[in-house]
Amino acid sequence: MIIDCHQLSDASEIRGDYCVIGAGAAGITITNELVLAHKDVVLLESGGRKIDRDTQALCQGEVLDTDRHGPLDQYRRRRFGGTTDVWGGRCAPFDAIDFEARRHVPWSGWPIGRKDLDPYYARAHNYCDLGDYAYEAKEALTEGFREMVPGLNASTVSTSFLWRFSLPTDFGKSFWNSFSSSRNVNVYTHATALRLRLHPNGRGVDHLEIGSSSRKRFVVKAKHYIIASGGLETTRLLLVSNDVCPEGVGNDRGLVGRFYMSHITGDLGQVAFTPKRNPVVWDYERTRDGVYCRRAFSISEEQQRLDGLLNFRAILSHPSPADPAHRNGVLSAMYLAKKYFADRIPPEYSKSMSGISPIRRLSAHFRNIVSDWRAVAGFGGMWIRDRMISRRKLPSVALHSRSDIYTLHFDAEQAPNPHSRVMLSDSKDVFGINRLKVDWRFTDLDVSSVVKSSLLLSSALCESGVGAFLFDPERTAKAVAEKTAVGSHHIGTTRMAAAKSSGVVDENCMVHGVQNLYIASSSVFPTSSFANPTLTIVAMAIRLADFLKHQADSERQSVAELRIHVR
Repeated sequence: MIIDCHQLSDASEIRGDYCVIGAGAAGITITNELVLAHKDVVLLESGGRKIDRDTQALCQGEVLDTDRHGPLDQYRRRRFGGTTDVWGGRCAPFDAIDFEARRHVPWSGWPIGRKDLDPYYARAHNYCDLGDYAYEAKEALTEGFREMVPGLNASTVSTSFLWRFSLPTDFGKSFWNSFSSSRNVNVYTHATALRLRLHPNGRGVDHLEIGSSSRKRFVVKAKHYIIASGGLETTRLLLVSNDVCPEGVGNDRGLVGRFYMSHITGDLGQVAFTPKRNPVVWDYERTRDGVYCRRAFSISEEQQRLDGLLNFRAILSHPSPADPAHRNGVLSAMYLAKKYFADRIPPEYSKSMSGISPIRRLSAHFRNIVSDWRAVAGFGGMWIRDRMISRRKLPSVALHSRSDIYTLHFDAEQAPNPHSRVMLSDSKDVFGINRLKVDWRFTDLDVSSVVKSSLLLSSALCESGVGAFLFDPERTAKAVAEKTAVGSHHIGTTRMAAAKSSGVVDENCMVHGVQNLYIASSSVFPTSSFANPTLTIVAMAIRLADFLKHQADSERQSVAELRIHVR
């Protein structure tokens, strides 16, 4: 059933066995898993079915370095389905090395491993419409397989990895109707979580205070509470809930909000390939089960350990659309569409949208479009067919280079850093709740790792005789350090650890010391890997749901055995 809190009487009390806070990918996944097991669930969503300006404004906050980090309301969507109505769908599981305690990565190491998550990754594929759980090119692609770069032969660099792409799936659209008709779940929209209220001993949550945008207040009482409201909002809720624990729930050691990570991403330089007869694989491909995928370069795990590197992936891409010197009408049309017709440009792209005076840039882009009008028209027709009206959408623009020169675009892991923080601001929202203040930072290791990985790739191409990587290490380091900007991936602020001294939640995502409070968010990831977090968020949500179901079954069995013993 779907219930709008605007229609409830003030001071109403809501009850259920499980209270899930947040109806994004994590919250919807957990709710669905519990509903399938016939559990009684209350699912709270701060927004409605669609974006509302006033509710979205609750995401606003303070950013200390606006050149490095985007506005806090830009990458979050307060609606049923969360950000899954705007995500790009790119997915990959974390590598085995990402879960290891690595000597060269301070604060690294998960209390679980890749093998523990593999079954849940496979189940997460069903939620994300990703087809088979296969990320090795030879396993996933159809017959007629060919190497990404024919002739590349290096033990340090691999091209066997694939990115896979969701439809992209909007979790809100997928589950609205089924939850509406379900007897086991009550979805409350316009239900903003305000504060957790603990028992006096601090060992459990007594109730949750929520409010609607009309200033009404309600109370939710449940046996178990699962916070699934995203990395930033999860952190905020813990910090403001300070009636019993002055520093906030789970923050006895001052770790809530620390280790804030995202990903380091950008363009490295150009790769000029020499094998004309066997061209490289630069485009999107389809897997055996029809899912879009894309090849990528990676550095072997052995080499990462040997050279002290963070994880890294790179794809073949096109030049920056912003610079009309590319003389490509499609890229110019793409640039103008993003610059002048898109609602907002994310900060990681905004730097590429500046540099040349607007009048010169506009005239040059229009010349490119006019002189290349046939290619623009052909691309437009393909884009309408494969992107705009297709259910499984072409993920993005990918263009062939007649000169066999491609831009290398990378995504890299960011190391945990306790000084990179999410904190409470003195500013408050309409409910009187403190907004967030973000102090995102990166380290020398983040930058040097990208440069060293690039050098390994350059050596592999050169020594194999298949191409040359046209880049300058010093300029690359400077560019990564100066142009790095983030905002969309919120990782690490409630990190998982076996011991309370080094983490906020345990291996089952339960907040240390608070026996009925759990977190389902990328905020529990101790390290960020190279990959977008959504697939791992969904996998972890399924794992948590399984734990909760097993816990409930064990409790029921214990009660039954006690009754038999009493008799």
